[in-house]
Amino acid sequence: MGEDQRVPTGDLPERSRERVAGWLADLRDRYDGFERVEKQWELAPEAYERDRERIAAGANGGAGVWVTNDAGEVLLVRDEGDDGWADPGGKREAGESFEAAARRELREETAVEATITGVREAHVLELVDRTDHERPALASLIVVFDGEYAGSEPRPREGEIAAVEWAAEPPETVLYPEVADRPYPASE
Repeated sequence: MGEDQRVPTGDLPERSRERVAGWLADLRDRYDGFERVEKQWELAPEAYERDRERIAAGANGGAGVWVTNDAGEVLLVRDEGDDGWADPGGKREAGESFEAAARRELREETAVEATITGVREAHVLELVDRTDHERPALASLIVVFDGEYAGSEPRPREGEIAAVEWAAEPPETVLYPEVADRPYPASE
Protein backbone atom coordinates (compact mmCIF):
# COMPACT_ATOMS: atom_id res chain seq x y z
CA MET A 1 0.00 0.00 0.00
CA GLY A 2 1.52 3.35 -1.03
CA GLU A 3 2.19 6.27 1.29
CA ASP A 4 -1.00 8.09 0.23
CA GLN A 5 -3.16 4.93 0.48
CA ARG A 6 -2.68 4.26 4.20
CA VAL A 7 -5.79 3.56 6.19
CA PRO A 8 -6.03 5.81 9.27
CA THR A 9 -4.81 4.12 12.46
CA GLY A 10 -7.22 5.97 14.81
CA ASP A 11 -7.50 4.36 18.24
CA LEU A 12 -5.92 1.10 17.05
CA PRO A 13 -2.71 1.58 19.09
CA GLU A 14 -4.70 1.82 22.33
CA ARG A 15 -7.02 -1.04 21.36
CA SER A 16 -4.01 -3.22 20.50
CA ARG A 17 -2.46 -2.53 23.93
CA GLU A 18 -5.78 -3.31 25.66
CA ARG A 19 -6.11 -6.60 23.74
CA VAL A 20 -2.59 -7.67 24.68
CA ALA A 21 -3.23 -6.79 28.35
CA GLY A 22 -6.44 -8.83 28.29
CA TRP A 23 -4.74 -11.82 26.67
CA LEU A 24 -1.93 -11.69 29.23
CA ALA A 25 -4.46 -11.58 32.09
CA ASP A 26 -6.29 -14.58 30.60
CA LEU A 27 -3.04 -16.54 30.23
CA ARG A 28 -2.10 -15.75 33.87
CA ASP A 29 -5.52 -17.02 34.98
CA ARG A 30 -5.15 -20.30 33.09
CA TYR A 31 -1.43 -21.10 33.38
CA ASP A 32 1.17 -21.03 36.12
CA GLY A 33 3.95 -18.46 35.91
CA PHE A 34 5.67 -17.74 32.65
CA GLU A 35 8.33 -15.34 31.44
CA ARG A 36 7.24 -12.05 29.89
CA VAL A 37 9.64 -10.88 27.17
CA GLU A 38 9.36 -7.28 25.95
CA LYS A 39 10.58 -6.56 22.42
CA GLN A 40 10.43 -3.76 19.89
CA TRP A 41 10.20 -4.78 16.26
CA GLU A 42 11.24 -2.09 13.78
CA LEU A 43 9.35 -2.94 10.60
CA ALA A 44 9.62 -1.77 7.03
CA PRO A 45 6.61 0.41 6.11
CA GLU A 46 4.96 -2.41 4.12
CA ALA A 47 5.35 -4.89 7.00
CA TYR A 48 4.03 -2.32 9.50
CA GLU A 49 0.99 -1.77 7.28
CA ARG A 50 0.36 -5.53 6.92
CA ASP A 51 0.53 -5.95 10.70
CA ARG A 52 -1.68 -2.89 11.22
CA GLU A 53 -4.29 -4.44 8.92
CA ARG A 54 -4.05 -7.80 10.74
CA ILE A 55 -4.47 -6.10 14.11
CA ALA A 56 -7.47 -4.11 12.85
CA ALA A 57 -9.02 -7.38 11.58
CA GLY A 58 -8.56 -9.07 14.98
CA ALA A 59 -5.79 -11.41 13.80
CA ASN A 60 -3.21 -9.93 16.15
CA GLY A 61 -0.36 -12.06 17.43
CA GLY A 62 1.03 -15.51 16.99
CA ALA A 63 1.99 -18.66 18.82
CA GLY A 64 4.51 -21.47 18.86
CA VAL A 65 5.31 -24.63 20.81
CA TRP A 66 8.52 -25.64 22.59
CA VAL A 67 7.99 -29.37 22.03
CA THR A 68 10.06 -31.98 23.86
CA ASN A 69 10.12 -35.74 23.28
CA ASP A 70 10.72 -38.59 25.75
CA ALA A 71 14.49 -38.34 25.15
CA GLY A 72 14.46 -34.67 26.23
CA GLU A 73 15.15 -33.35 22.75
CA VAL A 74 13.46 -30.19 21.46
CA LEU A 75 11.78 -29.92 18.05
CA LEU A 76 13.23 -27.05 16.00
CA VAL A 77 12.60 -25.71 12.51
CA ARG A 78 14.65 -23.68 10.07
CA ASP A 79 12.64 -21.58 7.64
CA GLU A 80 13.62 -21.48 3.99
CA GLY A 81 15.96 -18.54 3.46
CA ASP A 82 17.01 -18.41 7.15
CA ASP A 83 20.12 -19.82 8.81
CA GLY A 84 18.73 -19.72 12.34
CA TRP A 85 16.70 -22.41 14.12
CA ALA A 86 13.53 -21.68 16.11
CA ASP A 87 10.52 -23.33 17.68
CA PRO A 88 7.67 -24.05 15.24
CA GLY A 89 5.02 -21.34 15.21
CA GLY A 90 3.37 -18.55 13.30
CA LYS A 91 0.54 -16.06 13.04
CA ARG A 92 -2.80 -16.36 14.81
CA GLU A 93 -5.94 -16.09 12.70
CA ALA A 94 -8.90 -13.88 13.69
CA GLY A 95 -11.05 -15.66 16.28
CA GLU A 96 -8.43 -18.37 16.85
CA SER A 97 -7.11 -19.03 20.37
CA PHE A 98 -3.37 -18.87 20.93
CA GLU A 99 -3.39 -22.60 21.80
CA ALA A 100 -5.22 -23.47 18.56
CA ALA A 101 -2.80 -21.29 16.56
CA ALA A 102 0.21 -22.99 18.18
CA ARG A 103 -1.11 -26.51 17.46
CA ARG A 104 -2.11 -25.57 13.88
CA GLU A 105 1.25 -23.98 13.10
CA LEU A 106 3.09 -26.96 14.61
CA ARG A 107 1.10 -29.37 12.41
CA GLU A 108 1.48 -27.22 9.29
CA GLU A 109 5.23 -26.67 9.69
CA THR A 110 6.31 -30.10 11.00
CA ALA A 111 3.34 -32.57 10.74
CA VAL A 112 3.86 -33.20 14.49
CA GLU A 113 1.13 -33.32 17.14
CA ALA A 114 1.80 -32.14 20.70
CA THR A 115 -0.02 -31.77 23.99
CA ILE A 116 0.24 -28.24 25.37
CA THR A 117 1.39 -28.36 29.00
CA GLY A 118 1.92 -24.69 29.85
CA VAL A 119 3.19 -21.31 28.71
CA ARG A 120 6.95 -20.85 28.46
CA GLU A 121 7.06 -17.21 27.33
CA ALA A 122 4.78 -14.36 26.37
CA HIS A 123 6.54 -12.01 23.95
CA VAL A 124 4.93 -8.57 24.20
CA LEU A 125 5.82 -6.75 21.00
CA GLU A 126 5.89 -3.08 20.19
CA LEU A 127 5.61 -2.75 16.41
CA VAL A 128 7.02 0.44 14.93
CA ASP A 129 7.55 1.76 11.40
CA ARG A 130 11.34 2.07 11.20
CA THR A 131 11.14 4.85 8.59
CA ASP A 132 8.35 6.95 10.11
CA HIS A 133 8.59 7.49 13.85
CA GLU A 134 5.40 9.59 13.73
CA ARG A 135 3.35 6.45 13.09
CA PRO A 136 2.08 5.12 16.42
CA ALA A 137 3.48 1.94 17.94
CA LEU A 138 1.13 -1.04 17.88
CA ALA A 139 1.07 -3.87 20.42
CA SER A 140 1.10 -7.55 19.59
CA LEU A 141 1.62 -10.82 21.47
CA ILE A 142 3.41 -14.05 20.63
CA VAL A 143 2.84 -16.92 23.05
CA VAL A 144 5.35 -19.77 23.21
CA PHE A 145 3.75 -22.81 24.83
CA ASP A 146 5.45 -25.80 26.38
CA GLY A 147 4.42 -29.05 24.74
CA GLU A 148 4.99 -32.77 24.86
CA TYR A 149 5.39 -34.75 21.66
CA ALA A 150 2.18 -36.67 20.93
CA GLY A 151 2.93 -38.28 17.56
CA SER A 152 3.64 -38.16 13.83
CA GLU A 153 6.99 -38.26 12.11
CA PRO A 154 8.48 -34.75 11.73
CA ARG A 155 8.72 -33.46 8.17
CA PRO A 156 9.19 -29.92 6.86
CA ARG A 157 6.38 -28.09 5.10
CA GLU A 158 7.37 -27.78 1.48
CA GLY A 159 7.87 -24.20 0.33
CA GLU A 160 8.20 -22.79 3.87
CA ILE A 161 10.35 -24.93 6.16
CA ALA A 162 13.83 -26.01 5.04
CA ALA A 163 14.45 -28.48 7.89
CA VAL A 164 12.91 -29.99 11.03
CA GLU A 165 15.12 -31.64 13.65
CA TRP A 166 15.10 -32.89 17.21
CA ALA A 167 17.88 -31.06 19.11
CA ALA A 168 19.58 -32.29 22.28
CA GLU A 169 21.35 -28.96 22.78
CA PRO A 170 21.05 -25.42 21.42
CA PRO A 171 22.06 -25.10 17.77
CA GLU A 172 24.95 -22.86 16.83
CA THR A 173 22.68 -20.45 14.94
CA VAL A 174 19.26 -19.44 16.27
CA LEU A 175 16.58 -17.16 14.87
CA TYR A 176 16.18 -15.30 18.18
CA PRO A 177 18.18 -15.47 21.46
CA GLU A 178 15.58 -17.23 23.63
CA VAL A 179 15.94 -20.39 21.49
CA ALA A 180 19.51 -20.80 22.75
CA ASP A 181 18.68 -19.76 26.33
CA ARG A 182 15.79 -22.16 26.97
CA PRO A 183 16.38 -25.51 28.68
CA TYR A 184 17.28 -28.50 26.55
CA PRO A 185 16.40 -31.35 28.93
CA ALA A 186 18.57 -33.89 27.08
CA SER A 187 21.71 -31.83 27.78
CA GLU A 188 21.00 -31.20 31.47
